[in-house]
Amino acid sequence: MNKLNFLILLLVLPVLLQAQNKDVNYFIQEGVKSNPNIAENINLQQFFQIQNEIITAQNKRPQVNFTGDYLFAPFFFNNGRVISITPNPSPKAYGYDAGITNGGWYAAQVNVAIPLFNKALIKPLYEQNKIQGDISAYGRKQLEQDLKKSIIDQYIITFQFQQQTTYLQKIIDQLETRKPYVTALVKQGLLQQNDYLLLDIQQTTSRNDLLQLQYAYTNGLAILKNLAAISDSTVFNLTDPLIVLQPAPAEFYYVQKFRLDSLNLVAQQNVFNIKYKTQVSAIASSGINAVDITNVPHNVGLSAGLHVAVPIYDGKQKKMNERQNNVLLTNLQAYRNNTALLQQNNIRNAKQQIVQWQQTIGLLDQQIKKQELLQDILKDKVIKGQVTVMDYINALQDYIVTQKTRALAETNVLLYNNQYNYYNW
Repeated sequence: MNKLNFLILLLVLPVLLQAQNKDVNYFIQEGVKSNPNIAENINLQQFFQIQNEIITAQNKRPQVNFTGDYLFAPFFFNNGRVISITPNPSPKAYGYDAGITNGGWYAAQVNVAIPLFNKALIKPLYEQNKIQGDISAYGRKQLEQDLKKSIIDQYIITFQFQQQTTYLQKIIDQLETRKPYVTALVKQGLLQQNDYLLLDIQQTTSRNDLLQLQYAYTNGLAILKNLAAISDSTVFNLTDPLIVLQPAPAEFYYVQKFRLDSLNLVAQQNVFNIKYKTQVSAIASSGINAVDITNVPHNVGLSAGLHVAVPIYDGKQKKMNERQNNVLLTNLQAYRNNTALLQQNNIRNAKQQIVQWQQTIGLLDQQIKKQELLQDILKDKVIKGQVTVMDYINALQDYIVTQKTRALAETNVLLYNNQYNYYNW
């Protein structure tokens, strides 16, 4: 065994010993499960649920707080005293007007405010939060669709390297079986020494090509694992990626997305309009509220009332905000129309490419059958010394090129199938 054979064996043997069959769905499931952007989006659904609770707490539950106040407003030179605190200073004393300060203020109160008749006020807040939650959920679908396409594309490319490795190994085995016959013919003088060398060179070249394909497959598998966030060091055997064309949905994703974006603008407008509604709150407080510290024990009490806020005029901000939202809705419609056009173009192009590459595969299959027949004829004639080894090698090289071209064509069909499904949802 030469060094090159030994190197290939070292590369292939661990694969044979450790390889596990995995299909494309395995990588998709692992990728969706481990993707941080998708996990973040899922967590955001909890955020919107909590936001509903916050809206309820802010607009339905009583708001209770404690306040404490102390105001020091002394008078100077009051009735012969340099400084004094009194609600009845002499006319000659210096200080703030006693009617404003009362000489001081001492307060410690518990205050309660309860919103009333505000069902119409908080309904837009709930609706806006729900729409934003729906937008986030639909955003997760887009993240999953993008990740799925990337994983399938990489899977198809990596699978192609695996397929090429398989058929190239068959070529190498075929060359290996021919060498003893060529050796015998050289010894008998029916073939030249250079015929054997040509056969050996071709086999070495094919082995090197096999080694490069093994490198490409290992690297492609590493990229695939990164996309799926898989840390397993096992080398996998990939099963045939059966990418079938999906039927068109009842409604394309982008239609619902733009509908939700439009509803979100309407919801923002409705929330903005809340401040133009009459707001009523019941208020109450209890505690100490005094201006004379000596009378604090007798200034413990309570108060209750209603607070009503009626908006009257704010410079026509409501109409201006509506005009702004109308501009944004117009922009959304333009983007929606453009997205619809691009989607149809992409779907149509994918269909055309699929048909064209399938036709190419059909022609290549015919060519491969003829080349295989030619090889069968030539290898028998080589053994009999009726044709040169170079004729056989040239036919073999043509066959290898055709097989590579077919593998590329088959890969393109799968890639365009995946592209078609990516847009057709």
